[in-house]
Amino acid sequence: MNDACREAMATLRMPTLRNEEYRFTDLAPLTQASVFLPEGPSDAQVAEVVDGRVLDQEAVRVVVVDGVVRSVAGVIPEGAYVGGVEGAPKDILQFSLGSQSKSRGGPFATLNGAAARDCTVIYVPENCTFMAPIHVINVSSSSGSIKGSLAFSAPRLLAFLEAGSSAAIVEEFVSMAGSNGSHASFSVAEIELDDTASLTHKFVELDGNNAINIKSTLVSQGKESTYSLTEVRLGGELTRHDVGIVQLGERTNTEMKHFLLAGEGQTHDLHTKLKLDHPEGTANQVHKCIAVSDSSKGVFDGNVKVNRLAQRTDAGQLSRNLLLAPRATVNVKPNLQIVADDVKCTHGCAVSDLEADQLFYLQTRGIDPASARKMLVYSFGGEVMQKLNDKRLIERATDQATTTLDAVFSRQ
Repeated sequence: MNDACREAMATLRMPTLRNEEYRFTDLAPLTQASVFLPEGPSDAQVAEVVDGRVLDQEAVRVVVVDGVVRSVAGVIPEGAYVGGVEGAPKDILQFSLGSQSKSRGGPFATLNGAAARDCTVIYVPENCTFMAPIHVINVSSSSGSIKGSLAFSAPRLLAFLEAGSSAAIVEEFVSMAGSNGSHASFSVAEIELDDTASLTHKFVELDGNNAINIKSTLVSQGKESTYSLTEVRLGGELTRHDVGIVQLGERTNTEMKHFLLAGEGQTHDLHTKLKLDHPEGTANQVHKCIAVSDSSKGVFDGNVKVNRLAQRTDAGQLSRNLLLAPRATVNVKPNLQIVADDVKCTHGCAVSDLEADQLFYLQTRGIDPASARKMLVYSFGGEVMQKLNDKRLIERATDQATTTLDAVFSRQ
């Protein structure tokens, strides 16, 4: 995979604002910086970051530092595997590693394939259920005070669930403790679900203020399988998530929920592609974005394609965007393409400030205007954050969101 991607890099060009899929996303913070491979922090420094990052229930915890699996702890069912490339099932690596990113990945997935030094491999055998979630903590080193430079890492995840199996994966991205988050992370997750398999996938991005986080998630679903993604993105100067999902059989279920909070100077970009080619599939996507200041920017390009053979499909797509400053920006392009003629599909998009009627209602109940505004903003994102279904994970996300929002409310 490394060799193939390095060969492809010879003709690869960095996207610019002239490229349709990047025309609202300025990559200058990346292209104008020099990148380097960090030496890696000590075990004590890593422990300082990850020790407090636990979930409500006991989990299989995988610590990945600068793209390399550092440790794996927890109870793994018999026949299953969680760990790095060394020791992973060879047939899974041979047939699955890099297969989706080669055919459907973008330029940054190719960059990851060229630079990846390891891969978190998750294999769940037929009819096996992981009772505990698999918590993958991705820790990135920082360039510290070196101006104009970014520590570089290429985390990679490969999940293969055989027929009838089920699991939950939590990906949490964080910067080293005490750093300003000056790093660039280009991550790829390849997920293959056999028939009737079920995966709950949570992605929480809590990087430092100066981080760049570009992620690709590629999913193939067998018939009657279920894939559920909940995404909360709060940190970083520039982040982008490309999600590509293909349903490969009938009665397949796909759910995506996203919450992006763009603080001062932050850009959060989300591009999703979902293709349905088989009958009686279901798909539901909810995207929410808050842009809090004049320098905040949100981007959403969501594409759901219901092809001719996908009869009796039930698909819905909703994008809601909240602007809290006069010059805050969101560029939204929801796209629902329907070729089949026997479907049930819904589609909606809204971009606005807080509604005056809602503020007035709370004020009539004795709540002052500032508190009423806070309540409405927090509840807007809380609808998706609660879908993380883990109190401690929600608390960590809420703490970072509160820091961003309080900085805005204090100036109002």
